[in-house]
Amino acid sequence: MPSLKNLVFILTLCSGLLSITLGSCGTGASKVNSLAQDTTISLEAREWSKKIDEYPNNLEYYVFRAEVLSKEDRYDLAIKDYLKILSIDSSKAEYCYNLGDAYFANDETTKALEFYERATKVSPNDEEANFKLGQFLYFVRQFERSGRIFGKLLQINPSNAEAHFIMAMLSKENKDTSQAIQYFEKTINLLGSDYNSTMQLAEIYQALNNAKEATKYYTMATNIDAKSDEAFYARGLFYHQQNKFEKALNDYQTTIDLNAKHYYAYYNAGNILGALGKYQRAIDHFEICLRLEPDFAKGYNRIAQCLELKGDIELAKRNYERCLQIDPNFALAKEGLSRLGI
Repeated sequence: MPSLKNLVFILTLCSGLLSITLGSCGTGASKVNSLAQDTTISLEAREWSKKIDEYPNNLEYYVFRAEVLSKEDRYDLAIKDYLKILSIDSSKAEYCYNLGDAYFANDETTKALEFYERATKVSPNDEEANFKLGQFLYFVRQFERSGRIFGKLLQINPSNAEAHFIMAMLSKENKDTSQAIQYFEKTINLLGSDYNSTMQLAEIYQALNNAKEATKYYTMATNIDAKSDEAFYARGLFYHQQNKFEKALNDYQTTIDLNAKHYYAYYNAGNILGALGKYQRAIDHFEICLRLEPDFAKGYNRIAQCLELKGDIELAKRNYERCLQIDPNFALAKEGLSRLGI
């Protein structure tokens, strides 16, 4: 058994060794868990990791690395950095809602909500914090709470165009058409022009059977984004429903020019051509549609109908049967075969 003097010496030595060990943990543990050598992340992220290894409590380095990792969709790692950032400085709303963004992108919605709410508590009048919370609540369909948040945000800044847009979408969800129109128009006025608001207004006026306003806004959308196959297709479909076949065909063709894989544009153009008695041209469009979407039962049914009208009964039969192979309950194909005596 060691003497008291030797025991004190041993305890002192152990204490010193422990102190050395613990003293090195700040840098040593960081290096053990370092991302500096992790080749699954970018060189930029690894460079920031080297700086963090050297200065493990430098908040700005974590911020920079978290931003880089988020851009690389490494939200799992970005979350760890934002948690470290908040352990150093929990006074900024930005750090809270950035962590909320990372959790949301990582499909951790409960944690995302927690930090979006924390951001608004840290800074109640922060526009970005309120917008992030309101937007999140909209995405998870908590519309009433979302509306309250955006109402507050518009009190803070009545000129926030994005807030007006989401308030318009909320009004649309609540079937308050007149209020939705007002908010979409306000968004456009604030931004000068806005494709999404314009498309929404076109759809609303179409639903209201206001052809003049619907046409105006669809045309406005095609002018805002002349490369949007969505806008041309939507206007083409609108013209189609109004039996304005020539205008519809022009818009379907523009849709195809912009997006050669838009099989519904081929399909609907084929429907018009078939209705006009141009059966072979219609079949050509339906065949392209089916090359793009081989299991599209409607396409086979329409080819069969055109062939039946042309008098090509055997080939019509094959296409009706192919339609029913894909969708055994397709009533029009069954009726077609019945007409052909099958």
